[in-house]
Amino acid sequence: MQLGTEFVIFSSITIVIITAIVGTYLLRLWLKQSNRLLTDLPLVFAITSISHACQTLIVALSNLGIIEPSLDFFKLRSIIISASIIPVLGALLQIWAPRIQKYHMKILMSVTAYWLLVVYFGVSDAIIMTLTIPLILLVGLMMMVTFIITWKTGRLKEIRSGVMVIALPIIMVSQILRVPLLGTSLFYIPDILLVISLVITVFAFVSPLKKSESQKKREEPRAEPEAPKQIEMAVEY
Repeated sequence: MQLGTEFVIFSSITIVIITAIVGTYLLRLWLKQSNRLLTDLPLVFAITSISHACQTLIVALSNLGIIEPSLDFFKLRSIIISASIIPVLGALLQIWAPRIQKYHMKILMSVTAYWLLVVYFGVSDAIIMTLTIPLILLVGLMMMVTFIITWKTGRLKEIRSGVMVIALPIIMVSQILRVPLLGTSLFYIPDILLVISLVITVFAFVSPLKKSESQKKREEPRAEPEAPKQIEMAVEY
């Protein structure tokens, strides 16, 4: 258990650092866009990354003994987790259901209300996770399907969609294993898987940008720097 605890602390600190860096980078990328929308992919992933860093920081502080573990702190963490799910769901609705855009806000408010009710009335960590993890997995599955389509169609060149297709299943597996492994000596495995998925996600975001910049330098060595392109999440039917 001691070795597992050390792994959890290390993985939690690593997650906080990586997600905070990724979130800040994506937020700056979104702010540099000429046309900014609340459903833009950089902003969605920035909010998701930063909120994930915050909730993981709570875990790290708890494992370090700075915060005493309690149901109240777990509920706070669950509310922060919702901030990483709701924006993604909003972006997915914009992608897959633009014709019912007038219902998007109602759907998001309903999902938010469900999440808050589960957190408020949940009497244990396991019950709250059991009722919220399926929603996390559903959103993750929808996002994975979206990246598969953008990978096959060649859309979203600013991000390696094929790499994201690898990262998302690992994230989903880490969530699936979290409840059954919670009371075992392998409780740290989901955190290790999450670290791996985040490293892959960073590569998916950073690698295409570096490749694009290097190509521009070779092809247009004397051209004036252009404004950063807006990253859009679009699917052609």
